[in-house]
Amino acid sequence: MRKRRVKIYGGRAGYNSVSFTGGKYQVISRFKNSKITTETRINREGNKIVSILSKIPFVRSFLMLFEVLIEFWKRFLLVTIVFFLVSFFLIERSNSIFVYTIPINGLEMLSIFLVMAGLIIKISPLAKYHSGEHKAFSAYEKGLNLTLENVRGQPRTHRKCGTNLVATFFICFSILFIAFGDSVFVYLIAWMIGFEIWRNEPKIIWALIVVIGKAAQYLLFTSQPQEKHLIVAIEALTRLEEVEIANAILKRRKVGSDSK
Repeated sequence: MRKRRVKIYGGRAGYNSVSFTGGKYQVISRFKNSKITTETRINREGNKIVSILSKIPFVRSFLMLFEVLIEFWKRFLLVTIVFFLVSFFLIERSNSIFVYTIPINGLEMLSIFLVMAGLIIKISPLAKYHSGEHKAFSAYEKGLNLTLENVRGQPRTHRKCGTNLVATFFICFSILFIAFGDSVFVYLIAWMIGFEIWRNEPKIIWALIVVIGKAAQYLLFTSQPQEKHLIVAIEALTRLEEVEIANAILKRRKVGSDSK
């Protein structure tokens, strides 16, 4: 057992990669051509406007969404295509050569879309890297050495996963849809409220949301990882810890030197 030596602010899985972010750096490990490569990036500093917006409740939800869309525009494009296909083939229309017999409302549409997106992820390598990310981070949180055996024994779901944000949004949307019907504003308001709930984790309802989020993670957004997926996650987290510790030591030395 050992203490966690640096603070990890988040982790993400890619089609062939796992990344973790600390206070100063982000480390991305990729598995390609039977080799693992690791890249270290310095975190970008936000400008004053971004810093101000990030402190305004509800408004900051769209700031976060905008940043994610910029970073993962390829995934967003795929999601848009899936959403369009679902809309095209399932929503009832009368001005087309196709005959549609399935009337569908916004809540049903969102449910179908999320399940389809989850199933696409489930059968892709992304789900295995997602599991590897969760397992490595869980082992690190518990103070375990990041060995393959320790990491493999961790659950593939995590209470801090971004899937919980999706679950929170879906719950808020469902409630607002039942109350106010199908409207673009229902989507926007559900996103703003869901983001604030996810960010603040209110004790009254958060335990239930985590249960729903973990169920979604297990059934749709993760699958059992192989050894290579775990090794990639371990490599990214180990490297991040190394560079963050080195940076902290350098800062302390600089402060000591300046004080003389």
